[in-house]
Amino acid sequence: MTDTLMTAPIELDRADAARLFATWLDEFARAVESQDQDGLAGLFDADASWRDFMAFRWDFSNQLDRESLVPAFLEAASVWQATAFSVNTDQEPLTDGDSIQGFFDFQTRDRVDRGYVHLVRVDSRFVARSMQTQIISLQEFPERTGHNRPEGKVYGLVPNRTRWRSDRTKESAFEDSDPAVLILGAGHNGLAVAARLGALDVPTLVIDKEDRVGDQWRNRYAALALHSSVFGDHLPYLPLPPTWTAHTPKDKWADWLESYAQLLDLNVWTGTEYVGGEYHDDTQRWTIRVRRPDGSIRELHPRHFFVAGGMFGAPKTPDIPGLDTFAGEAMHSDKFQDGASFAGKRALVVGAGVSAHEIAHDLWEHGADVTMLQRSATYVLSYESYHKYWNPLFTEDMPMAPEFADQVGNAVPFVKNIPRFQQLVKDGAETDKELLDGLVSAGFALEWGPDGTGVLGAHQSGRDGYQIDIGASQLVANGSVHLKHGVELSEIRGNSVLFSDGTELEVDVIVFATGYHQFWGHMGPTLGSVASKIESAYSRADDGEYANTWRRSAQPGLWFGAGFIRMARFYSQFSALMIKAIEEGLEPIDPDHPEKRPQ
Repeated sequence: MTDTLMTAPIELDRADAARLFATWLDEFARAVESQDQDGLAGLFDADASWRDFMAFRWDFSNQLDRESLVPAFLEAASVWQATAFSVNTDQEPLTDGDSIQGFFDFQTRDRVDRGYVHLVRVDSRFVARSMQTQIISLQEFPERTGHNRPEGKVYGLVPNRTRWRSDRTKESAFEDSDPAVLILGAGHNGLAVAARLGALDVPTLVIDKEDRVGDQWRNRYAALALHSSVFGDHLPYLPLPPTWTAHTPKDKWADWLESYAQLLDLNVWTGTEYVGGEYHDDTQRWTIRVRRPDGSIRELHPRHFFVAGGMFGAPKTPDIPGLDTFAGEAMHSDKFQDGASFAGKRALVVGAGVSAHEIAHDLWEHGADVTMLQRSATYVLSYESYHKYWNPLFTEDMPMAPEFADQVGNAVPFVKNIPRFQQLVKDGAETDKELLDGLVSAGFALEWGPDGTGVLGAHQSGRDGYQIDIGASQLVANGSVHLKHGVELSEIRGNSVLFSDGTELEVDVIVFATGYHQFWGHMGPTLGSVASKIESAYSRADDGEYANTWRRSAQPGLWFGAGFIRMARFYSQFSALMIKAIEEGLEPIDPDHPEKRPQ
């Protein structure tokens, strides 16, 4: 270890941080080049972790301590020829006085990569507590961005010259060719992947059963808005403008998705329904059948079928005896639109998650007499605590661009984050104590997410049973919205709703805010026999990453993308680069049969 690292000043400024990080990286590069296991170990804390996103092998991987990290990194660096380590010049190192966050660039055999380390003070020196590495691009196949952007206009004399509009119409029609990639779903996940693939010159088609891009948001309840902030809601290549609202109403987001598809020249067929498909092992292609708006069936033969959903699938509505004879109006929250339609009505909202609370809020504001049925406990935190504790990287005064914040936010393996998530839950509960005490006094049952890991733990476990409060929780706490807890609907007779405790309630409208099937539960049955290879998608796999999602799945040529907007921006790059590597022959489509190549 050099004297520079051993004599870290007590109070760090940015210049100190830059010097110390550069010294650490120099020592790191020397240890890697010389395969010096002891030297590399001296640069890491004993509890250090390493999370890799395809900078080395074509998958995601985690190492949870120094003992496993050091030999794993040295082996990967040797096999994949890691070299050219240098300080990243686009994002300067940051410090809070006791730690340093720094980014570095490097290359592996066929890739351009970027790394991130979090250095912490141990005695008088700084060592890495966490490291993350990720692919940025393919060396021989850069994205068509910046200096590599398409010309758009060919100067000179060009006989039979075509024009942009006719070229786009022909490209989108795929009349004489098949797309290499067919994406099912034109939400933020599908469009993000399509944009990445388009920049890599991979012929891609997106299909969606809705009439317009964005309708999956446009058709939901009027009060809906994104809980995430504008600072983290950018999609690849096209950031939201500085005049954008801090939080995006759902119709505004729907229109943005539609504009995004148009501005980035994405090939999208709306009003097009996936009918079915089969994968052919001999040709390593799919036969996918889709129904076009005129009712005709079109067969497509892509090499890659990418199923891009939200975090959850089809609506879940409980089977209640007598529901079909209900004298009032009953609907799932997926079909609810506006509380103004039910002014003066008696409303029952079944559920106690985000949608249930926001619909109850909307109904109450428009003069309905609202009762909420909470069947099981709910994790609740205020809107302010949600952003303070769970989104600290994405603010008006972000010290780094979103692509660097994404890397920091995905630097630590999930299992290592569990204690931090649990502490954030405790901190949020202390901040929200008055609100939570009021809910408990009203009979509302609280929980704290899977293993006490809160909202991110719920997301990463595929659960949606939480509430981010923007006013409805206060209505429950003060009794403005009535509460029934711990019982089930047992029967409906006319306008009477009977509960499992024997009580009865007269209502005019029932809204089932009872959630959605998990992503794989919704999609699996639509995929036929190939689904037998997939145990789950989006839930957590044994290696701590998402199962079969944003990476190769157990079925060659079948891909899944799901999650919230920041996930789409971050993970889509890995799926797209992996597909590009397959298309260019750098990787086989089926690693179990590398001798086969797609036809």
